[in-house]
Amino acid sequence: MSWTTIARREYATTGDSRAIRWLLWALAGACVLSGYLFPVLGSEPYTTKAFASFGFLTGSIDYLLPLIGVFLGYGAIVTERTSGQLTLLLSLPYSRRDLVVGKLVGRSLAFATTLVAALAVAGALVVYPLGSLSPGWYLAFVALTVLYGVIFVGIATAISMLTQSKHLATAGAFGAYGLFVLVWRTARAALAFGLETVGVIDGALPDPALFLFGLNPVTLYDRLVTGFFVDGGAGPYAGSSAWYLSEWLALPLFLAWVVVPVAFGYLRFRNTDL
Repeated sequence: MSWTTIARREYATTGDSRAIRWLLWALAGACVLSGYLFPVLGSEPYTTKAFASFGFLTGSIDYLLPLIGVFLGYGAIVTERTSGQLTLLLSLPYSRRDLVVGKLVGRSLAFATTLVAALAVAGALVVYPLGSLSPGWYLAFVALTVLYGVIFVGIATAISMLTQSKHLATAGAFGAYGLFVLVWRTARAALAFGLETVGVIDGALPDPALFLFGLNPVTLYDRLVTGFFVDGGAGPYAGSSAWYLSEWLALPLFLAWVVVPVAFGYLRFRNTDL
């Protein structure tokens, strides 16, 4: 298939960026360090399932993986568009769909290979010498985490398809990172504090508000980790009885983030002039 050629090219060349290399090393180092620290600082049982919710690991993934995804995706289309190379590339036997799929797959593989290898080493550190392996659960966690990174590669790639300006693509992609990763939680906490201060609520936000704030892909990832990998997990979503706040509904919403941004960007890109 022709998109595989593009994917191989993207995978081979994306790592040339020094910023991406440093971020990938930081992510790999954080994962491996987490595997070393979990048996020391964590609590029993020392299993790879429990390791999936280790605070140092999830915190590192929450912040680093979306940033890597944005760096990988924001210039995927717009860089070649502004340089004129996109017109030349599409004159070859590639369709716009081949281009988008190939770039998304190739750039996602650029982080996925490093992430899977680092989590494999981290899992081995958890298991040896005192821990135990939960292979099915750990593979599910690795797959979920890879998809988390794909979401942000897809968001940035979609933004790259929607504009003809590299400056706008950069601002949009890193703006999305700031909104979803840095601002969203603060906004939820600020709203809860404000409503509690004026006496509207007593502690947690009402369930409908939690549902809206829970649509953020970062929050969805954390909800899935807490819901599926933590026995008796805590938090505003774990303590709710509302069906629409369950991890089972969070899963299809999370998967929608994998598909919808790229699909929307492609539908616009497919019908626009280069």
